[in-house]
Amino acid sequence: MTDNSQFVSPVKRIAATIYDFFLLLGVWFGCGSIALWINNGEILHPVTGASIVIISAWLFYSFFWIRGGKTLGMTAWNIQIYSTNGKKVNFTQATIRFYTNILIFLLAGLPLLQIYISKNNMAINDNLSGTNLKLV
Repeated sequence: MTDNSQFVSPVKRIAATIYDFFLLLGVWFGCGSIALWINNGEILHPVTGASIVIISAWLFYSFFWIRGGKTLGMTAWNIQIYSTNGKKVNFTQATIRFYTNILIFLLAGLPLLQIYISKNNMAINDNLSGTNLKLV
């Protein structure tokens, strides 16, 4: 664990995620409206719709993690993401973290409990992506 890391509890991580989810709903409504407009008002194929949802969420999180190290939800809870190698979070790290977060969501957040049993207070998404969270 690096010097600037601090313990960010699963409760704070989930709270920031819920905050960001409401922002993401707005992004999805915007993307869906544009997709419907492009498709002349016809309902999209479910695979197309699901792809738009995943890609827009991935771009949302990746943009904010790479650019400023935090989303608006993370800002509200005073959390920042950083790379464990001391550099800025890169595109690959953001992508790995995003898709690992989807897995954690599908498993009802249970992998976050790893924070309490690991020596360095890191969850599986932190370890796999080479990133961590700190309180600011």
